[in-house]
Amino acid sequence: MMKTIHRPLLFIISLFVISSCSSAPEDILEITINNTTDNQGENSANSFLKLDYYFQLNRGNNYAEGAAVFGDYLFQASLGSELHIYNFAKKEYITTIKLASMGHADTMCFGTEKVDENDEFPALYISGSKVYEEGKKGDIYVYRILREKDEQGTENWSGVLIQRIKTPDVAVIGSYPDIVIDEKENCMWIIGWFQNMGYNTNDGSGCTYIFSKYQTPSITNGTKDKKGVYQLVLSEENRLSYFLLYDVHAITQGLCFYNGIIICPYGKPTVSYKGIDFVDVKKQQLIANVDLAGSIIYEAEAAVVVKSEMYIVGQRNFVYKCNGIDFNSLTESSSNAKQIFFEIK
Repeated sequence: MMKTIHRPLLFIISLFVISSCSSAPEDILEITINNTTDNQGENSANSFLKLDYYFQLNRGNNYAEGAAVFGDYLFQASLGSELHIYNFAKKEYITTIKLASMGHADTMCFGTEKVDENDEFPALYISGSKVYEEGKKGDIYVYRILREKDEQGTENWSGVLIQRIKTPDVAVIGSYPDIVIDEKENCMWIIGWFQNMGYNTNDGSGCTYIFSKYQTPSITNGTKDKKGVYQLVLSEENRLSYFLLYDVHAITQGLCFYNGIIICPYGKPTVSYKGIDFVDVKKQQLIANVDLAGSIIYEAEAAVVVKSEMYIVGQRNFVYKCNGIDFNSLTESSSNAKQIFFEIK
């Protein structure tokens, strides 16, 4: 695949002063477009217009990991196999539950299948195993999430492990494999990167990722163990297709699938690079990038899309709304194979 060079869109940003650390940081970043490109003016509608504080997470002292939204609820993982649950619409913390065998919860997403047709939520998938050596396999944990009321009317949440899926060898599907699910096509994308191939360690650029497409297995596929958990191993032969991208950024996390696009937050704040890549799976292209290196977001742990609006779940307790990204225009503008670059400083 040929790698092309593109001119970036430049932005001028005004930072608002936060009067108190305990107060909500309203309107953190105001971004004005300074379009210096020759032919990409039509793409400016896809730029961030504003990065707004949405609400503050309440998850104790553990670092944030992946997140997913279903209906009115945000589910957000942290170290210690904790799953924190919020009413996303009301911006309210509800509860925290412990999950068994959650591992490194880099990416979370909901599937389409339910254990019982009366369940409120479909199966929840958690992935992102810290595996990178040839011969190792990643884990995908699948949970049934329940919200029930007892006789006194008290609401109780719980999560039950129902399936554990082993990925193919990381030499085949890449290191630290994350998965996202395309509900419309009922397929699963496994995304991994090749650590043995060079990239720029200062800004993460030039990394090689592999995107592998699999049929989403039924939650009852596999061999049931003594605890009633289905154990399933995917093979290279199960793979429907795959493609490589050579111009994405290293160290992704908290991926999200929306409208044919895999949204890939990435970064390593210790060397001051962080951002979001947008990958169109049909065109097999990196179509846009958001550079968060100059923003107040310490690390973008996850991206979620709610009613066509994108939100960033940050490592240090905050959720931000990304105003101004038009996903329909984003996919349409990618048809001319021009990449769009947003820069936040």
